[in-house]
Amino acid sequence: MSVTRINWVDYAKGLCIIPFVMAEADPGYARMTGHSNWMEFAAAWTAPVVLPTLFLISGLFLPRTLFGSKSTFFDRKVLRFVYFYLVWMVIQTVILYALDLAWNPLNVINQLLVGLVQPSSGLWIIAMLAVFHLFTWLARLIAPAKILLVAALAQTAHAAGLIQTGWLALDAFAQYYVFFFAGYYGADLVRRYADRLEEGFSDIPTALVIWAGINTVLVAQNTAALPIISLVLGFSGAFAIIAIATLLAHSRHAAAMQYIGRAHFVIYLTYFLPMMAAQTLLARSGLALEPGLTSLAIGLIALILPLGLHRLVRQTPLKALYRRPKTFRLKGAELSRGGQLIGSAHDTIEEA
Repeated sequence: MSVTRINWVDYAKGLCIIPFVMAEADPGYARMTGHSNWMEFAAAWTAPVVLPTLFLISGLFLPRTLFGSKSTFFDRKVLRFVYFYLVWMVIQTVILYALDLAWNPLNVINQLLVGLVQPSSGLWIIAMLAVFHLFTWLARLIAPAKILLVAALAQTAHAAGLIQTGWLALDAFAQYYVFFFAGYYGADLVRRYADRLEEGFSDIPTALVIWAGINTVLVAQNTAALPIISLVLGFSGAFAIIAIATLLAHSRHAAAMQYIGRAHFVIYLTYFLPMMAAQTLLARSGLALEPGLTSLAIGLIALILPLGLHRLVRQTPLKALYRRPKTFRLKGAELSRGGQLIGSAHDTIEEA
């Protein structure tokens, strides 16, 4: 697989993690100050696109290990996410409930136990990736087309309000699993799509403008989350992001975007705490800043600080925050070469 094709994955992840963090930064600050701002629409505009794309890209990495060694699969695709979820759930809980450690430790223990059942708001994507991979492994012998159909129906049911249980694990599964599984089942299609884009098409910018216009209209009309529409927007947005990412990778510009994409996992694990701290400090400071720009600044803080923290600890024992120690790896887990894309003998995209 060409270097460029690997690069577009990094760019796509960067194009997703940046608006994701920005969107997460705004609601909390708006609630604290009671002021709405233009960042709310920006967050709403990216909502139909970002998470479907992230989950679809995650699915691209699955074919290589799904039918290979069991130990390799569970180590790389399940236990890896479980480890990081538990480590950072404990860190977040202890920090957020620091005052209760001395006076009400049972509340801290209760919050930790709750986090095992109800995924933490700042880490739920990590938990769902473990669930998505595990479910796909359990259902690996079922016809993929049937699973994709059921997953699409579940997403439609969620959008229609028929699957709204309040249990994040089930609701998020219904809402996003179709994109993850489509990334796995359609990995060869996505690969060929990116290959063709590398060859160059003069009408790509026009197509992206049309897509952006449609997305804008539907978001402005508050119809982007409706059944079928949300499913179509999710897939069209994912292919639009892949198109932009491929163009960026081909042009070799926006190196910062590629770097952020490679570090997206670090950012996602860490962004929540600096974001909460910045929201609280700025909301209580009384500074009369423009609310939208303030939310933007909070998002930038939540993006930059995780990268700095990672650089500080990566040569220390604290690197275990971002790199799983061998103690927590399954014995015999190696990179399997037994899996391949469904219906294809081509190489697959492998996680960095």
